[in-house]
Amino acid sequence: MPSYYEFEISLRDVAPRIWRRLQIIQSATFKDLHEAIQAAAHWENRHLYVFRTGGWGDLDLADIAGIPDPDETIPTTPDAKKVKLKSYFGRLGNSRLRYVYDFGDDWDLDVVLTNQGELPDTFKRRLLAGERAFPPEDCGGVSGYERFVALLKTGKDPWGDNARELKQWLNGWKPDGFDLMRQKLLFGR
Repeated sequence: MPSYYEFEISLRDVAPRIWRRLQIIQSATFKDLHEAIQAAAHWENRHLYVFRTGGWGDLDLADIAGIPDPDETIPTTPDAKKVKLKSYFGRLGNSRLRYVYDFGDDWDLDVVLTNQGELPDTFKRRLLAGERAFPPEDCGGVSGYERFVALLKTGKDPWGDNARELKQWLNGWKPDGFDLMRQKLLFGR
């Protein structure tokens, strides 16, 4: 039987909490986990990312995997395509890390290993649960997310821009929008 990791992924610094729970095959790489998070968040995979450990107080962060800087002679960030999840989560005590996506918007997510084991089903990844919609891609980080939540609540842009144009740009996005069955179809296998 195939072995899987189960993760709960949640966006930091946003209330109410936005989260997803998913399973991914243990032989996956950090790039595979990145792609699963992108699909679960409905993001478009247009920006750089990195997985980090340590520093729960924002100190002593260490890169586990991401996209290496092509200008570095000796890359400081291991290539996510080459780093297996087992290399980190297979070690005793390693059950959480941080995932940072889009260094402009600076989305910071907690990734917590909640379970692992064998399952009779065969799949690469599976979405299990979640709540609320992740912010739209390129909305301006946490402050931009809060801006759009306020816009949809009041009908007015707190920053003074054209509310109608911003609503068009949001393309039907709703902060409370999460339909598990629809998300599962979009999440893929």
